[in-house]
Amino acid sequence: MRHQVSPLKVSISTLGCKSNQYDSSALEDSLRAASLSVVPFPGPADAYIINTCTVTGSTDHQSRQLIRKVRRENPSALVIVTGCYAQVSPDEVASIEGVDYVVGNPEKGRIAEYIKNGRQPSPVKELGQWQEGTPWSLRALSSSGRTRANFKIQEGCSRACSYCIIPQARGLSRSLPMKEVEAELDSLVASGYKEVILTGIHLGAYGSDFDKATDLTAVLELIEKKDYQCRFRISSLDPDEVTDRLIEILKSAKRVCNHLHLPLQSGDDNIIRRMHRPYTASLFSEKVEKLAASVPGISIGADIIAGFPGEGEKEFKETFSLVSGLPLSYLHIFPFSTRRGTPAATMDGQVGNRVIKERCEKLHELDSKMREAFHRSSEGKEDCVLVEFGRHRKTGLMKGRTRNYIQVFLEGEDLLRGSLTKVKLTSLFEDGMKAEAIGPQNPQEAF
Repeated sequence: MRHQVSPLKVSISTLGCKSNQYDSSALEDSLRAASLSVVPFPGPADAYIINTCTVTGSTDHQSRQLIRKVRRENPSALVIVTGCYAQVSPDEVASIEGVDYVVGNPEKGRIAEYIKNGRQPSPVKELGQWQEGTPWSLRALSSSGRTRANFKIQEGCSRACSYCIIPQARGLSRSLPMKEVEAELDSLVASGYKEVILTGIHLGAYGSDFDKATDLTAVLELIEKKDYQCRFRISSLDPDEVTDRLIEILKSAKRVCNHLHLPLQSGDDNIIRRMHRPYTASLFSEKVEKLAASVPGISIGADIIAGFPGEGEKEFKETFSLVSGLPLSYLHIFPFSTRRGTPAATMDGQVGNRVIKERCEKLHELDSKMREAFHRSSEGKEDCVLVEFGRHRKTGLMKGRTRNYIQVFLEGEDLLRGSLTKVKLTSLFEDGMKAEAIGPQNPQEAF
């Protein structure tokens, strides 16, 4: 009598952006298609895939720590390192003891093959051509999330920000054809997801590589036209990509959320130019003011880099003053981190760590005030919350997010999990708001 051989168990850990999270979901599907078993990280497993990020030097450090941790705790397992750090610094990754394969983004679709080849006496580097980026053939049939799905419709970046290495890891901008966008949206909605996050390495460049020029608004118009039983969120756009047409769509959208995240990075025009960013502080201000005046209840967040080379007290005050005076809901604050291989790494005017830390602290204080003011403006209002499967660790409260991205905590039974629920926002709580569940959302108003 034959003994049935159990499939190899594979565990994936993901660092970095939503596009990387999407790639990991696609990897899971490709592994299952190859008769491999995917198990939650950290296993135990026969093989480990570390899908890395390289946006800053600190993320490289996090990747190295995770690789060493996996090898230390699983001495006999196969270890594959892929993603942007593997693509940009393959020799550095290969030098880490216990790495079997270093796999670039263009080769991600072959990872199942490498797993079946087993452990290697010395690291094997399979990088592909970096200009090609992650292949469109690596698509996620589902999402690792249970309530919402990341949907990557754009890959790569053709901009050359002076602090960023990502174009060298992901290649130039490429867009998923509209027919394929529609087909995959149909599939995600049919699978029961209540929220889909449109994402990409440079989402605002969607369609710029087509023979017949188009842009992201074509996708948003499709979503509104098809009236999917699902809501959609835009992950991030550069300020110059906020067009009048986009604002018009958001103004009356039934399915696209009233939430935008705009990377400002600096409020000083000289620093913006040094960053090689294609806009001005006044343009950013104009776009935010117009969005706030046009789109009911919109939440607008902004990225800020503190301590970019050349940022003195005057330049920092310009940034602080600009964001203080705008109707922003929150800030994401990043201390400038030297990224080897970028122009910014060797620029004059490098800012000391102590000064960067002090500026970050001031911006975090401003962020807290912005969040509180935005949340207070919603007290007593009714909204629709997508209830997540997890609960708040300390209180056991259910949690979710409104259309405009407020984190909500509420009492409720398990049957609410994964549902769109009508709530009344009552009071501030931690980094969000408490709410009372009113009942199932009217399907015609749910999204």
